[in-house]
Amino acid sequence: MSRAVAATSGQRAAPALVGLLDGVLAWRAQTSDEIESSLATIAEEERTIRRRMDEAQRQYTALTSLRHEQEERRLSLDEETIRRKRIRVREALEIDRALLAERAGALHARVTRRDLELGAGLDAPDMIEAVTEYLDAQERAAALRGGLVAAPEELISAHARARLEPYLRAASSPPPSLGLPAAAVGVVVSVDPPEGRPEALLLVLPVPWAVYGEATVREEDLCSLLAYRIVAAIQTVLADVGAPDALVRFDELQGNLAVQVWLGDTLVAPDLRERVLECVATAVEGARELQAAAVEVCAVWLTPDLLAEASS
Repeated sequence: MSRAVAATSGQRAAPALVGLLDGVLAWRAQTSDEIESSLATIAEEERTIRRRMDEAQRQYTALTSLRHEQEERRLSLDEETIRRKRIRVREALEIDRALLAERAGALHARVTRRDLELGAGLDAPDMIEAVTEYLDAQERAAALRGGLVAAPEELISAHARARLEPYLRAASSPPPSLGLPAAAVGVVVSVDPPEGRPEALLLVLPVPWAVYGEATVREEDLCSLLAYRIVAAIQTVLADVGAPDALVRFDELQGNLAVQVWLGDTLVAPDLRERVLECVATAVEGARELQAAAVEVCAVWLTPDLLAEASS
């Protein structure tokens, strides 16, 4: 808008109207500058807000995806927990089996060394004579069935008995101690179903499958002695709970010897679980070979689902 111009015939003074209109023009220019500055500020704020909105949208999308992921994890938490527990069960079975096998080997070596040291003195002539007399006494004692003779030692001379006393005492003494710190292994016990009427019983022993699978060629050791004790105790429990004829099957589970008992055709006592746990403790109580190897045996109760994957 053009500025008001007054024709004043060369005079400098201007009418009031001109000054007033010039004031309006100055106001308009100032106001226009203010508006443009305000619009520029608003535009910058809008751009900033749009950037923040875009970032918020990206964050919201990322949070939505993360929320869905965590919800899926929550839904699969029970399944993942079981999977991890199964892995730990397999690891524990391997650890216990290896520990017992290691101590079985060490105990066998210690007993063998003791027997060799004892046997070194049996080559003397008077010892050979004493041993021969003892073996003859064994045959005579076996022939006197139902007699009053309690042991072949009572049928040999006092001289032979005195010579053989250290060897007879060693033969009946506990295995020599390994002098190792105590270590515990677990016998896994599981009843299926875990609640209600039992249909199957499973025990996983911390001994290699070879204890049963290669029983005819495998030398007896700490592992086989433990297996004998547990299996005998289970047979006693089955008789006590009313299942003396239950089908018993020996199988391999993760390299360990497992004892599976089918109970589906038998109505057994409801306290089967407690009796089995108690029988394991009783079976190993006072076992001299375990004491010498410093091995403690504990019964560990597991639900069948933790063994299902391993047994399959």
